[in-house]
Amino acid sequence: MKFHLNISVPPSAFTLQHQAPILMIGSCFSEQIYHKLHDLKFNVHSNPFGIVFNPESIANQLTRIVNKHYFTRNEVIEKQQQYVCLDAHSQFTASSPTLLLDQLNHQIVVWHQHLCKAHTLFITFGSAFAYAKKDTQQVVANCHKIPQSYFNKQLLTTSSLVAQFHTLYKLLLALNPTLQIVLTVSPVKHLKDGVVENNLSKSILIQTSHQLVNDLAHCSYFPSYELVTDDLRDYRFYEKDLAHPNALAVDYVWQKFAECYFNNHTTQLNQRLMQIHQAYLHKLFNEHSTESIQFKKDNLQKCLALKEEFPFLNLQSEIIYFKSA
Repeated sequence: MKFHLNISVPPSAFTLQHQAPILMIGSCFSEQIYHKLHDLKFNVHSNPFGIVFNPESIANQLTRIVNKHYFTRNEVIEKQQQYVCLDAHSQFTASSPTLLLDQLNHQIVVWHQHLCKAHTLFITFGSAFAYAKKDTQQVVANCHKIPQSYFNKQLLTTSSLVAQFHTLYKLLLALNPTLQIVLTVSPVKHLKDGVVENNLSKSILIQTSHQLVNDLAHCSYFPSYELVTDDLRDYRFYEKDLAHPNALAVDYVWQKFAECYFNNHTTQLNQRLMQIHQAYLHKLFNEHSTESIQFKKDNLQKCLALKEEFPFLNLQSEIIYFKSA
């Protein structure tokens, strides 16, 4: 008796290695996978301007980074005595325009360098619905809870998105000719748009993704959306809001992700790193007990052995913690 499809995700044409830079941009679901990679000490960076949902804003942000198009004062607005930018998430706020611009433009500098060296760029589309300022008709990445009367809600089209990403693709490959681009669609349901509207939105994102994969040589697709929506296919795999996949669903997608992108060598290293990560998070009953001191010493030796074998791993926090025995 089968209770789900158990979709088989074929191995990728390339593998992910701990030392090869990985970039992730897009919806909140991409953040979940980012944290999995980060905990295992991959060289990974996520969302330069915070979580972003619609593909047009994702393309705009990446284009800005490639071209080093720095933010200017007229792109900063005041809200409740703080300054924000409609092309960045609300995590970027400051008490003055200068401070905010410094934060945002620093990200451009850092991420331009990342893009030059990156092995893989994962782009996760969240919603084909976008909001454009009424006065400029420019799509924004975040409305910052400004009244909706200031914006026009619109549904992006496959044709416009494909054209925009074709242009972006040329820019990215000119900057980094070996860059691999992986497209994926977030399984998070945007129920505020409506159930029918959410499905329409996701269909546009899926069609756009597959059109780009068909057109572009360095572009592939990972089925995050299908693994949750069609394979698990049950609301017990969602949080109470019935919109966000829960930890069990994220772990299932991660398992498929690992099977797709990790070779045996990387998988074995991940297992050793996960043991250290779990030990690092473990709350000791009495840090001064003989058992706790020995626990830290044993894990310190594991860290030092890994560091000697793989010098590129960043285990500084773990080593400092386990040395405090």
